[in-house]
Amino acid sequence: SLRPQVMTDYISALISEIQKTADSGFRPLTIFVGGGTPSALPMNEWDRLLRVLSDSFSGDLLEWTVEANPESIDPEKIAVALGHGVDRFSTGAQTFSEKGLSLMGRRHDADRVYEVHRWFAEQKVPRTSLDLIVGWPGQDLDSIQQDLKAVEKIDPDHISLYHLSYESGTWLHAMRERGGLKPLLDETCIQFSNEFLLGLADQGFQRYEVSNLEKRSGVSLHNLNYWKRGEYLGVGSGAASFLNGQRWKNKPDVSAYVSAAGNPERVDQENPTALDTLTELIMLQLRLISGLDLDLFRTLTAREFHDLCGSSLHNFKEKGFLVEEANHVFATSGGFDVLDSIILQFVEDAEKSWNAGT
Repeated sequence: SLRPQVMTDYISALISEIQKTADSGFRPLTIFVGGGTPSALPMNEWDRLLRVLSDSFSGDLLEWTVEANPESIDPEKIAVALGHGVDRFSTGAQTFSEKGLSLMGRRHDADRVYEVHRWFAEQKVPRTSLDLIVGWPGQDLDSIQQDLKAVEKIDPDHISLYHLSYESGTWLHAMRERGGLKPLLDETCIQFSNEFLLGLADQGFQRYEVSNLEKRSGVSLHNLNYWKRGEYLGVGSGAASFLNGQRWKNKPDVSAYVSAAGNPERVDQENPTALDTLTELIMLQLRLISGLDLDLFRTLTAREFHDLCGSSLHNFKEKGFLVEEANHVFATSGGFDVLDSIILQFVEDAEKSWNAGT
């Protein structure tokens, strides 16, 4: 956590970067304030940050989400956020089992999450999302039933259901950093995930991405843009961007970020090659229920997916993991259980055929 003065200076640098971005003519359709714990900001900094975002971008927005930690959000902060135009809150509940919360080192208790959602309801927050984790050590079927009851009571319109060993940040980046994927979840974890998914389906939730579900048209437009390989601009220390065919990150160093006063140093700059584009499309789009768009794949890479990955595709279709129709390849629910292995196989195929020049 940052000292008060550092926090004030950090927000000032952040505001400079936001204003510089707005001056450049950038107009986002969605905003997501997160990565860290924005709700931990003191009231004046919270107000200052959201006000600048609202002044800079509110005209064009389709969705504005703020991540809220149960222990640091309060009714006053919610009211201020709504006043500036925030229309969606995402809360990291993780689980409603006290055993699970203490195992994961979370500071809030389950009652606090109920309380926060009571405030959301009282203040008529338009849309809410809940993050839950499946597969924590010692989890059992009872705790899943407990979580499902809590979801039913809170009735959010979006759920992110993460597996504990996954990075819930930028999945792609995390995966590259780790140098690969964990190909298979173990059987228990698959059983727990499916128990969760069945229970959520009974409540009317529909899965639209491997770990995201919605009801009442509560799809996260911001996240959907990532998975469709759309452009985005990140501001703040360590924030990642993908714009005009370039990827980069702001250097992850708070004091350097503050000193840069709105012009942070960029690191990890890359212009994705055709092969990068190809692997990114495979990695991102197969996570969606709508799957990999074969026409888009051809347009962006000038290659046919069938030429690169045809035999593995045939194999996965035979096993019942993938379906191909209307120029899309998408995972069945059994396919989602082993999605990482499928993606890994396709990426290896694509790289092999690419390097062989076929």
